[in-house]
Amino acid sequence: MSDELKELQKISKILTLANSDSLEKAISKYATTDKRKKIWVLIDRINMATDIIDKTKIKRRTVYEFLEVLEKAKLVENPRGKPPRRLIDLVPASWIELLKEKKEKKKKDERH
Repeated sequence: MSDELKELQKISKILTLANSDSLEKAISKYATTDKRKKIWVLIDRINMATDIIDKTKIKRRTVYEFLEVLEKAKLVENPRGKPPRRLIDLVPASWIELLKEKKEKKKKDERH
């Protein structure tokens, strides 16, 4: 990776952090439910849409429709045959907790 690219990535992270409140509000206009927030968290360049469906147990149609909405809003790239990718690399901590809560509840249920 070139020095210029590394420097641009640093600048991008700084700008994202400095504007995180505004960016979260913008993303929240689309991620209006806990299901959509979970989907946003799992859009990570690794998980395919089918992986998101498996991990969240959210209906296939809901996941694909939300990805389409995000793509039209220019918040996500969703190339065929590849994992979707957030164009704004911001995930609010409270949204990550939504996935953890589900895992913790599942573990608790398994113990009883």
